[in-house]
Amino acid sequence: MTTAFVLSGGGSLGAAQVGMLRALTAHGIRPDLVVGASVGSLNAAYFAARPDAHGVEELVELWRQVGEHDVYPLQLSEVVRGLLGSFPLRPVRGAAAAFGLRNHVFPIDPLLILRAAAGRVNHLFGNRRFHRFLDHALPLSRIEDATLDLSVLAADACNGRGVLLTGGPAVPALLASIAVPGFHPPVEIDGRPLIDGAVANGTTLDHAIERGADEVYVLAPSLSCHVPAPPSTVLAMTIHGYNLLEEQRMNASIERARTQAKLHVVPSPSPVEISPIDFRQTVHLMQAATHSTNQWLDHDRQTDSSPATGPESR
Repeated sequence: MTTAFVLSGGGSLGAAQVGMLRALTAHGIRPDLVVGASVGSLNAAYFAARPDAHGVEELVELWRQVGEHDVYPLQLSEVVRGLLGSFPLRPVRGAAAAFGLRNHVFPIDPLLILRAAAGRVNHLFGNRRFHRFLDHALPLSRIEDATLDLSVLAADACNGRGVLLTGGPAVPALLASIAVPGFHPPVEIDGRPLIDGAVANGTTLDHAIERGADEVYVLAPSLSCHVPAPPSTVLAMTIHGYNLLEEQRMNASIERARTQAKLHVVPSPSPVEISPIDFRQTVHLMQAATHSTNQWLDHDRQTDSSPATGPESR
């Protein structure tokens, strides 16, 4: 039997995947194959490189670092609160934090934003700072160096076709898989401009089954993480709508896959009502997901399983 972990997107909700991985690893569940897309590609790559409890705790610390620097960008109220030094949940204070000057994922560059507004570039945020962060933090240089079989899903920016990256430099692959169209620049790999794997014409679950997985753990934290009201900023609203579309596609993939593989849909912690660009709740999300996944593994996992119907169903 080939077991796969599939990790989808969700922006800052990707922190919940770390808690899921922590619980799964503690229960001795180890995959043969890991497929990640969007923010899930970062978690997939780190876990596939170091698929043990120590590696997961290193990933926890990596997310803590992101959570200490990435604020809710382009939000006037946050700017004012930061200037007043009144972020109650954050160790970073002052104007630099408020204006997103220390961000890894959403670095604020006024000149770039002006160029985007003038139609000179096709993205609002650069990826050089995140590239440097990954170069320093990632425990592998090439995809094929991972301990587990690792695949990173991106999408061709011209036609939306899924591009499954199974070898080559890891950092460009992750930057491509995380490149939300309009927000981050496409990344050229082998002559193709690639963007966020969440928009590919197939989900991580579809590709895992195509690669022969017959037991799959689905780590999709955005499936049940909804906000109580529509976000109040352009950036947050766009990412939220983007995640809702991805959620619908993953739900459709799950329904298709139930006749092809034994599925375990790891539940997200509930209730979680956090914007997918709000990284201030990173620690809470990891802890909540660890608890909810442990509870699910101890009591409820069998109710979420769907037996495979045999090789002929693939």
